[in-house]
Amino acid sequence: MSVVPPVLPAISAAIMITCFFAIAFGFIFKDMLEYQVALWNIKRQTQATINYKNPSLIVAYLALTVFMTLFVGECLSVFQLGYLFASILAVVVVIPTALLVWVQLGEMLKLLAIGGSKAIDIDSYLSMPELEAKAKK
Repeated sequence: MSVVPPVLPAISAAIMITCFFAIAFGFIFKDMLEYQVALWNIKRQTQATINYKNPSLIVAYLALTVFMTLFVGECLSVFQLGYLFASILAVVVVIPTALLVWVQLGEMLKLLAIGGSKAIDIDSYLSMPELEAKAKK
């Protein structure tokens, strides 16, 4: 009787690799976005908006989206749905969500540019006296 060494199935390796790259590009995107916000904060008097639509940020976000789509598709294919169906499902779930997040990110950065960090702080927004007066009515 021979002992067969444990082998990592190909799909498990693909899941781990795409997860790693999705997380890596997520950190890259986060760091680049933080850098753009810090740069805007330094040049606040001369720069009216935060430049988040530069090519490097777009490439990082697209890579994050692609690897996240591949990751979700590979995870769904574990359930024997068929790789084509799992891929279509992953595209339908991830791509619209990524577009929504990109649009909302732009809106949040506009709020940050207009009203500062207090404009996006929910706790301070809810404790504003004008809103408390409206809430009591």
